[in-house]
Amino acid sequence: MQERFIKYISFTLFLIAAVSSCTDKERQTIVKQNQADSLINAAYKQYDYERLLQLADQLDSTNEISEMKANYWRGYAYSRERKMHLAENYWQKAISLDIKNREDLEYYSKSANRLASVFLLRGEYESTMKVAVPAMNKLVEKGYDSNCDFAYLLLSVGCCQLKLNTSNEAAKSFHDAYSKYLEVIKYEPSSSNVTSAVVGVITIADNYLFQHYYQEAYDWTSHLEELLHEYSNLPDPNQSYLDKQTARLYLYRAWAMEGLGNKADAKLNYEKALLTDYANTGDGKLEAINYLTSAGRWVDAARNYESLDAQMNKFNIHPTVENIQRYYLPKYRANINANRLDTANAVARAICERLDSSIISMQRDEALEMATIYNTQQKETEIMQQKADMERQQFLAAIVLMVLVLFGFSLFIFFRHKAAMRLEIAYKKLEEANERTKESSRMKTSFIQQISHEIRTPLNILSGFTQVITTSNADLDEDTRKDINKQILENTNRITELVNKMLELSDANSKTVIERNDDVLALQIAAQAASNFPPCEEYKIPIELEVGEGSDTLMLHTNEQAATRAIVLMLDNAERFTKEGTIRLKVEKLEGKVQFVIEDTGIGIPANEAEHIFEEFVQLNEYEIGTGIGLTVARSFCRRLGGDIVLDTSYTAGARFLMTLPLGEASS
Repeated sequence: MQERFIKYISFTLFLIAAVSSCTDKERQTIVKQNQADSLINAAYKQYDYERLLQLADQLDSTNEISEMKANYWRGYAYSRERKMHLAENYWQKAISLDIKNREDLEYYSKSANRLASVFLLRGEYESTMKVAVPAMNKLVEKGYDSNCDFAYLLLSVGCCQLKLNTSNEAAKSFHDAYSKYLEVIKYEPSSSNVTSAVVGVITIADNYLFQHYYQEAYDWTSHLEELLHEYSNLPDPNQSYLDKQTARLYLYRAWAMEGLGNKADAKLNYEKALLTDYANTGDGKLEAINYLTSAGRWVDAARNYESLDAQMNKFNIHPTVENIQRYYLPKYRANINANRLDTANAVARAICERLDSSIISMQRDEALEMATIYNTQQKETEIMQQKADMERQQFLAAIVLMVLVLFGFSLFIFFRHKAAMRLEIAYKKLEEANERTKESSRMKTSFIQQISHEIRTPLNILSGFTQVITTSNADLDEDTRKDINKQILENTNRITELVNKMLELSDANSKTVIERNDDVLALQIAAQAASNFPPCEEYKIPIELEVGEGSDTLMLHTNEQAATRAIVLMLDNAERFTKEGTIRLKVEKLEGKVQFVIEDTGIGIPANEAEHIFEEFVQLNEYEIGTGIGLTVARSFCRRLGGDIVLDTSYTAGARFLMTLPLGEASS
């Protein structure tokens, strides 16, 4: 009895000691996590992104923060440094991890939100949906759908739906997102939650305006006004922020009312915006340009653009092809329409200069980012190796403690061999990825250089003619003036065509189905495409239109604009690579479909390149004029219309492309 009592007391003391030990460890873990959060928040508030990256690596290696949290902060730091490929990489890693606790759930939603917003801003709507929809499903499943991150994911889906012309579904997604924001604000009416909702509503109104849904955009400004009223009632609201958003409220209303044809109310709202401090800042003046250009107030728009360079310098925005297209080409058009020819000429010269610097800057940034990616992958491999070594050592120690030396040694050799094999495979994959990255970089660099040449040439011509026209003592006869006007028109159209191709390429990557609501003759589409090529130096080979037997009455149920554009791009390709001879456009009837044959007597295409030529930026001859995107866009249009474009490799007198589209019910 006494012996049993002693055993019971001993066992109880052992349990108490074990529980105390666990409690101490948990307390130490909580203290370490709090210290880690304090360090990260300090670096975040000080905008010290290098320090933030160091902390994420260090605290992840010591398990003081989770892998999910570390990847979120790595992505955030790289995004602030404008290394978006690295940022996307870490946010993708974060949302691919298993969710282990409530904190992981929080940083999963943050990572999904950030990744979706990056794709949305780039216009990659399919990628946005692939991130947002599964993330929302998982958050709903985990019961974590009452937060601003979830609301923004809903909003992202709505923006994609609006862009893809499903406006009813978009309206529902926007309504659900706004309801979620209100739910979050009701539960916690904090400044950060209200401002997040303000950003969401501004995004909705902005998307409606750019898609020309002016009534819907105007209706959403009412929600923006409600949120600003809510914000003004908070303790110590930021008056500068309130002034800025009030200016945006009136600018958006002015833009919407102008689009609805209510010019008087539009002007009144614009004048209200001018009463705010923000409207008179550089940022405010640039935001007002959307209304001014829609109202045809080109002089005011050109005047507001005078602050563009200062704002670019203020926010350290480097010249890129995207920025030139987004800011400087509209600035050039505004000055041209305002008849400020000297300023337009200066802008044209600035565009040429910035194109050169943007190419150099982009090449440098891509090289640095590639090096960082490579070093990061090496670092991750080293961390994996260290963890694998630690696990093997712990396992071997356990085997030694159990006096199973021989068995433990065998397992050690086995796992070491497996780890070596995994490392070898990983290294090979890393080498392959590095080669693909180099090839991608080379193709992008070549594309950028070609774009630079194609834009700079017409801009130089426009700049030269502008100088001639604006010379005070220039004595030009009528024929010379007509020739100058013709040259200006041709080169303006050339720039517009190039920008349109780039926008079409962005749309082509979405892979979305194009609506087919037009019933049109196949012959009409071919004739329209052939007529798009005026006689000039660039298009000097005549196009012969041939109609096969019974093909003159073939009716297509398709999208007339997209089908015509696809043929135009194919004919443009034929014109560029045909020096002499003929170009034929044939319309033929096949079973259940129509076939357009584009045949030239140009340089031809090797059979082994039949698919390669349809990839983005591919140019078989880098010294030929072109961008390498025309065939890509043409095939994308055709496939999204239910057809296809292929190269006829049996044709050797040049190049022959076969474009097929399905017939309408009446023709089939």
